[in-house]
Amino acid sequence: MIIPEVEKLVKAGKISQSDGEKLSRLTVGVFCQHKSWGAGRVKEWDLLADRMAIDFEGKPGHAMKLSFAAGSLDVLPPEHFLSRRVGELSALQKMAKSDPAALVSLALESHGSSLTLDQLEQLLTPQVIPAASYKSWWIAAKKALKSTRHIVVPVKRTEPLVLRASDRSHADTMVGNFLAARDLKSKMSALASIRKDLDLFQAPVVELAPVLEDISNTVRKAWKLHLKGSLQLLLARDELLESVSEVQFPAGNMALVELLREARPMLPPAVNSLPAAMLTRVYQAFPAAFPEREWVQEALAHITKTGGRAVGELASLLDANDELDVLADFLKKAVRNRRLSTDLLIWMCQERAGLAESVFDLDLGNSIIDALVADHVAGGPKKTGRLHDAMSDDAGLVGEMIVDADEDELRRFARRILNTPVLDELTRRSLMGRIIKARPEMEQIMEEGAVTQDASLIVSWESLEKRKLDLEDLVKHKIPQNKKDIQIAREYGDLRENFEYKSARQQQAVLLRMQSKYERELRHARGTDFTDAKTDTVGIGTIVDLEDVSSGARVTYTILGAWDGDPTQHILSYLSGVAKAIIGKAAGTEADLPTENLSVTQKVRITGIRAFKQPA
Repeated sequence: MIIPEVEKLVKAGKISQSDGEKLSRLTVGVFCQHKSWGAGRVKEWDLLADRMAIDFEGKPGHAMKLSFAAGSLDVLPPEHFLSRRVGELSALQKMAKSDPAALVSLALESHGSSLTLDQLEQLLTPQVIPAASYKSWWIAAKKALKSTRHIVVPVKRTEPLVLRASDRSHADTMVGNFLAARDLKSKMSALASIRKDLDLFQAPVVELAPVLEDISNTVRKAWKLHLKGSLQLLLARDELLESVSEVQFPAGNMALVELLREARPMLPPAVNSLPAAMLTRVYQAFPAAFPEREWVQEALAHITKTGGRAVGELASLLDANDELDVLADFLKKAVRNRRLSTDLLIWMCQERAGLAESVFDLDLGNSIIDALVADHVAGGPKKTGRLHDAMSDDAGLVGEMIVDADEDELRRFARRILNTPVLDELTRRSLMGRIIKARPEMEQIMEEGAVTQDASLIVSWESLEKRKLDLEDLVKHKIPQNKKDIQIAREYGDLRENFEYKSARQQQAVLLRMQSKYERELRHARGTDFTDAKTDTVGIGTIVDLEDVSSGARVTYTILGAWDGDPTQHILSYLSGVAKAIIGKAAGTEADLPTENLSVTQKVRITGIRAFKQPA
């Protein structure tokens, strides 16, 4: 319908029929909206001057040509939120303080019953609520909205606020939303909403039953194609159940341990990408999921296939179940066979004073270099960048690694560092500096040149057999007994104040380190009866007569294998300082022997060399 004044303009051809109809609705006092200038109210018309004035928010008395106004303004009903913001701003400001739920409801009613949180903020600031106060206002408003049944507050900011037509309870709505979700991701989001507002459920045992049943049915159908999402949904369900003490696990529903058993071959990649809290829960379920001690083997299998967080979680699980000896044995074999992921190598370095203490030695250092070289050959760096950084940036790593290393092994390791193409010159020099700082004798050794080709430990057959028996006693008796001691001590109570438990754990660390040492030495040991010893110079398997150059005092030493030393019998290991000072020298020559005072040596003359013979 066109009002008479506008009809004249249409007949005169000054505006079109359609613009005339629009203009007729924009009478004085009508609320309107412009896409750029926002909401306003028509202030006055001037037909002769072909213009109207609009009081926009922040732009009062703005003049517009009639035809332009007709084409660019939309009429707002008086009850619309924007109309009330223009005409009743003080009332809305009071409502924001006294009844925030009513304010939000009004905003939703005016915008199709749905608004994003960003859109709501744009509607309310700065006119109704100052921008600086909005965040605290919204926190209070959300609490008020919990008591209303007709407004659904989203869990995520990207999801909309929704005004429901019916007066259904929040609980019914959330359950309905969950059951209506068609994919795992949507169900996870709906379940998060339920857990967030669990206090709105009046009878959770009854109200949650359809949700729990739906989760079980969904996972049974989906896990083969979507294992990660299925695991997440079951884990989220279990967390929900723990939040409601009166809800029991429903009979017939799929349990986490059931899924772990069924999906066993597919677990490592799916589990590895789970969030940290969920990862912990999955691994903690292993002992219940796999019968007898199968869970231990399953955990060990995951260690070489998973990432950094998973390695730590699995190691902690094994430790918490008193399987640290099994973990140590597994890691030693993995080091020797070079079956170590970058994450596992890094974890072992980080845990060198903890769970990986018994396997932190030069073998691990060689494994790190092998991994770096393999990646370099394959066109790296790919996954070993962090490993390279760990080796070069950790100032204490190499020094702690070589403290107990055999001299020949250490020399080989140093040569590898100097010759490997994966380390730049600055890094090589830095690592060599750390080696020399930890083992000062390496400075002279490196200056002397070539590494000996034979890194074997020369030992007598008797000491070799004794060392094997010592290792067997450790593995078959002492370590298993210590494991029992730990389990018994655990039953005494609070582990923080449990002296017996702490003592047993300390003893476990000693025994595992000793086992690693014995195994490493036996790998390099070469037995002999010393029958081939030459006597032209001092060597292994010789008896040497020495005379003090100053006093004339005489002493006789027998130089035997690495484990044969017995100072009370004047039997020296060829690795001892005194033996090293005279080995290779002929009769009649002099040598400087080390003494207890490191700055003083004893000058002796070699007066005789003869072959050692085993006693009959």
